[in-house]
Amino acid sequence: MLLTEEQTKYYLNDMIQHYREKESNTMGNLSWQRSEAEYRRKTFEDMRIVLFGDDDNGNQRTENT
Repeated sequence: MLLTEEQTKYYLNDMIQHYREKESNTMGNLSWQRSEAEYRRKTFEDMRIVLFGDDDNGNQRTENT
């Protein structure tokens, strides 16, 4: 089953929020769990930028000519 564009955006945003919370729950700990959560959050953020051209701060991707 393929997701619509809107469903994909919701999924990416939910996963980013999930890993942001997981990352903050392990703050202060030097652990692989925090590193893994940060890595996964950044991966989902990168996917959102690649697919939709925007990031969490509302910045839009622009083409360099």
